[in-house]
Amino acid sequence: MGGWMVLAAAFGFSSNPLLAQLLLSQGFSADSITLYRFAIPTLLMLFLIKKRPVLDIEFLRFVVVGGLSAVGMLAFMTSLIQLEPNTVILMYYAYPMFTILLGWLCFNRTMSRNRMIAAILIAIAVGIMQDAQGVNASWLDILVCLVAPASYAVVINMFSLPEKSHGTAARMFAALLGNVMVLVPVTLFSQHAFSLPSTLEQLGLVLALGVLSAALPQYLFSRGAQLAEMEKTTMISSFEVVFALGLAWLFLGDALSMNGIMAAALIFLAGLIRYEGIPAPRDSAE
Repeated sequence: MGGWMVLAAAFGFSSNPLLAQLLLSQGFSADSITLYRFAIPTLLMLFLIKKRPVLDIEFLRFVVVGGLSAVGMLAFMTSLIQLEPNTVILMYYAYPMFTILLGWLCFNRTMSRNRMIAAILIAIAVGIMQDAQGVNASWLDILVCLVAPASYAVVINMFSLPEKSHGTAARMFAALLGNVMVLVPVTLFSQHAFSLPSTLEQLGLVLALGVLSAALPQYLFSRGAQLAEMEKTTMISSFEVVFALGLAWLFLGDALSMNGIMAAALIFLAGLIRYEGIPAPRDSAE
């Protein structure tokens, strides 16, 4: 059941690049789009959460994770302006590599042979996309783009930890609170004016961004990650790259280059690699 919930979440998350590009094309600023994406789920959680969570260390950890996630999504939105969209989408789906590496370095998970192979395949995919950008993309642009998958890798590892004093809803609310705490001051002090919907189409896109590509898949992912192992969650989440590129092709007419197809295939293959061995102990990461 957890695997199906993660798969459904992957499809919901995959609509985020499409909706972001549509809003960017209508003049919305990157920070405004990012704030909408996290503020709407936060408001929904205020009405849906049944009891007030306890402000303990675990809650604060997820607030910090939410703040990192907000920084990552802001970098993602900015990269959609600086780089070719398909490249940004594929670079974002390098997060399994970061999940494996950060799980080994920070969450006491085993670095097995298969995990190393998966990480290497994704690194090759990132290199292919950098080469595809040629001289128009600097390494700084690439590093900014990679902030998003790195932050999402932290989210996967954290939500895969066993529950202590907080359930899925409380963890999700803490993360969303961290999102808003970072994005509100960023938006207020931004050089760009805050973008408000002026048509029904824009309002529909904003609501879809906040609900269909954020709130609903975030809940499904948070719940599914509890039922599935981190490795399985990472593997199933890799389907998101296929969904995202398919939606971009269907609704925006984005064509994939041969480099893009190769990079997508490598990322997808890395996600399907079975992680052998006994799951690493989690005591030191809790």
